[in-house]
Amino acid sequence: MTKKAKLLERVRNSPKDAKFSEVQKLLKDAGFKERQPKGGSSHYIYCHELLDRIVTLAKGTKRLPEYQVKDALRALQRLEGRYEKG
Repeated sequence: MTKKAKLLERVRNSPKDAKFSEVQKLLKDAGFKERQPKGGSSHYIYCHELLDRIVTLAKGTKRLPEYQVKDALRALQRLEGRYEKG
């Protein structure tokens, strides 16, 4: 099992304990583009050319909110499905 697969499995099994840097790495490795916040915001936006939805992550807390982690995991899963189909 690769480091990336181990990280993905850990985040899937424990979304309440996921760190910003861990989810950020998973998204960037999957080809998501990151838009950094402007004007003092702590919310980073991630988009992928094959998906019609964005993923937003809040940096600045020890752990990410669980709903943001689950949203990122759903986006990764949708992307995985598109690669398998096409």
